[in-house]
Amino acid sequence: MERIEVRINTAVRAITAAALLFTIAEPKSWAWGREGHRLTALVAEAYLTPTAKEQVKLLLGSETLADVAPWADDYRVNHPETAPWHYVDTPKAEDKFDRNRDCPVSSTDPKSPWRDCVTDRILYFEGRLGDDTLSKAERAMALKFLVHLIGDVHQPLHTIGDDRGGNGISVTFLGSSTCGSYKCNLHGVWDESLIDHRGLSEPKYTAALLQEIKDNHWERMSGGEPTTWANVSHHYATQAYAPNGALITHEYVEEETKVVDAELALGGLRLAHVLNRILVAPETDTPAAAKPVEAEKPQPQ
Repeated sequence: MERIEVRINTAVRAITAAALLFTIAEPKSWAWGREGHRLTALVAEAYLTPTAKEQVKLLLGSETLADVAPWADDYRVNHPETAPWHYVDTPKAEDKFDRNRDCPVSSTDPKSPWRDCVTDRILYFEGRLGDDTLSKAERAMALKFLVHLIGDVHQPLHTIGDDRGGNGISVTFLGSSTCGSYKCNLHGVWDESLIDHRGLSEPKYTAALLQEIKDNHWERMSGGEPTTWANVSHHYATQAYAPNGALITHEYVEEETKVVDAELALGGLRLAHVLNRILVAPETDTPAAAKPVEAEKPQPQ
């Protein structure tokens, strides 16, 4: 098969970071690697209110948001029914998420109003976190899922259904067909390789993301809701998609790392925004429980 070199025509794309096998072993189709999830959580921790920080500590004890950020991937190993909660399968050819098409009815409870995809499950766990009639353990689990799933929806390759979110697209990353312990695929490149290639320690990477937020005034983009976030991620995914056998070049890495950093930073800001809204002082009225989003034409940000 003739390999295809992936290059980015920035003049045509006009995308800015402020907005975007035969295997050695079978790669896991997680969204972000452990480090990506920790970075999102570390950004969120920097933007929590004092009250939210106190409530997080009451729920998690000695663990931090960063400590629990990868937890949902470990949990799903023994709870495979939760696997669809980590993504949405919007086709590459479609512009926007369609809940009826891209978010299947719950496999464990077909009568539930909550479906099995990341956009629904973020709202589901928002409601559970804010429900003070639940036990501390149940609310702590909801918090751990939220930390992870809000990170997931900001990983572009978890908002595209083609080729199992890019897991079926074999690529060569900067001249190597091996990425860590696995044969390189497009999804894995976005999970880990683009982050690892920065060569930054966790504190330095976190500091760089916090500085980008300040420099670009991204605080104004901390709101929104999961469907809108998924649509923006899907746009990035379609623009960055590569054919099977592609060569991932330095030009691709340089351009798409901007998108990765923006999504890590925005994921952290939005996680903090959600937690600050829900984890209010005990004497404050608990926010109303979230409801499934039926609207299919959210406005892009």
